Amino acid sequence: MDTAPQSAVQHTRETLDRIDRLNPSINAMIRVTRDQAMQAALALDQAAARGENRGLLHGMTISLKDNIDMAGVPTTGASGILRDNVARTNAFVVDRLVGNGAVIVGKANLHEWVFGPTSQSLHFGPVRNPWNTAHIAGGSSGGSGASVAAGMCVGSIGSDTAGSIRLPASFNGVAGLRPTVGRISSSGALPVSPPFDTLGPLARRVSDVARIFAAIAGFDAADPIAVDQPVPNFLSTLHEPVKGLRVGIMRRWFFDDLDPDVAAAMEKAIEVFRSLGVEFVDIDLVEPENAQQNLSFTMIPADAMRLHADRIAERESDYGADVLMRMRLGEKVSGTQYAHAMRWMENWRHRLRGVFKGVDAILSPTTPTTAPAAQGLDFAQAIRRIPRLSCVWAIAGIPSLAVPCGISSQGLPMSLELAGAWFDEPTVLRLGHAYQCATEHHLRTAPGLDA
Repeated sequence: MDTAPQSAVQHTRETLDRIDRLNPSINAMIRVTRDQAMQAALALDQAAARGENRGLLHGMTISLKDNIDMAGVPTTGASGILRDNVARTNAFVVDRLVGNGAVIVGKANLHEWVFGPTSQSLHFGPVRNPWNTAHIAGGSSGGSGASVAAGMCVGSIGSDTAGSIRLPASFNGVAGLRPTVGRISSSGALPVSPPFDTLGPLARRVSDVARIFAAIAGFDAADPIAVDQPVPNFLSTLHEPVKGLRVGIMRRWFFDDLDPDVAAAMEKAIEVFRSLGVEFVDIDLVEPENAQQNLSFTMIPADAMRLHADRIAERESDYGADVLMRMRLGEKVSGTQYAHAMRWMENWRHRLRGVFKGVDAILSPTTPTTAPAAQGLDFAQAIRRIPRLSCVWAIAGIPSLAVPCGISSQGLPMSLELAGAWFDEPTVLRLGHAYQCATEHHLRTAPGLDA
């Protein structure tokens, strides 16, 4: 016998109860917007009773990384300085979410000032990995990844400058999309390096990532980085076969220095794609190893320091030592070094334009390791090792999708990444969805969590 669909109120209440139960141990959420969520859910059920559907996300529970403005709610950036920084208006993406029927359940924890890969927040406490709370959740959108993995929401909106959506997606065993820069407005979000910043969705299922992306993508005249590029109606083609698609793969460097379990998982993933009819093409990107130095240790620190110089001069002691150390790197970047990084980026993008003439996407691991243990973690090493692979697509500004591809012998998630040409999110989402239809990695949940 068919059962009636769960009401928005029922789903939201169960989600909020789950946050109450699990957040004390995981610390994925800085703030829970219980009253607003229940009011929104009630309005959705009343609309449904009238035969109305409020959009692509009708009744879907969503967490917001706490660098994104929601009117009447503080936007802290996990900084003590912004603890009482109440937003006056919604960010562009929040209006899009609400307009498509999403229920926002709260603000997700993150790395302080949106600037680190570990989310070991000094002021609001560290985000802990639901798969093993002794391990980190990644960053800077650590709370977004952990809240989805723990079932505290169906989806989350994170931000990504050098890997901050895909890294926590990898470590928490969920899917996460970094869209083309300019595809989703960053208006109403705390910046790090505006030319590389982008917001994007995380969810357990790629199909949900695709729905959220379709709901929030679009041109925003108020955002100077936004690109007025129409978003195709791609959801109807998400389920189409991927047979015949050509996927590039570069084993040198991308597949070097991987954890053995990650390396084995990638080989199995390649075989899954082959069984789906995907053709793999060997490619040579020449010097991907230089992306991280030019992006994460030159342009981003310089941009971040420019944004924070006055505040650091006045309130240096209110910054965490790790964040301050990274920002101080920007003081040492000369104009010549920044210009050199820009020229490298232009050549890198030119090279990729040529590569994408022959392939539909590029496959690589998302992270070279599973989530490291929090105790004894060397932050200087972490900022080099964890985002080693994610930087190559961030500096290009192209879309890339992290998809869970297995569980390691230590019981921690592993992840593959699919990168596509500029504004070709539909292809990477289609490939990721096809992979999930052929596997069950995304259906597994952390021990002790009754998904």
